[in-house]
Amino acid sequence: MWYECYWLKVKLGVRQLVKKMKKSRLVSTRLEEEAAKILEEIAREENIDKATLIRKWILSKITGHKLEKAAEGYQKGLISIEEGAKMANTTLWKFIEYIREKNIWPPIQTKEELEKELKETKRLLKQV
Repeated sequence: MWYECYWLKVKLGVRQLVKKMKKSRLVSTRLEEEAAKILEEIAREENIDKATLIRKWILSKITGHKLEKAAEGYQKGLISIEEGAKMANTTLWKFIEYIREKNIWPPIQTKEELEKELKETKRLLKQV
């Protein structure tokens, strides 16, 4: 019957929600009264609850931090552009877009460094 199908969907939805909740962890903090009021106003404007708004902001900041750290490693020549994207947990194209926006370039290599890198690449290609 239709209600059995509906009940199954509800039951599966609850299971997924519970599974997702098990993977999350409660983190709390204190805010000054003025900051809390502003937070409530923004949540009302966005038509979401405060917890969702805070979660959204925190996750956005974490993503930005990962991008910054990966771009810093790329700029210092410690990691490749592909490694940077992986470190930032984003796609290669999004990482390239980010470093272009921030005008980040890898360190300039000397002629000797480029020749050494070319020899190493050729050696690796022969192995394949």
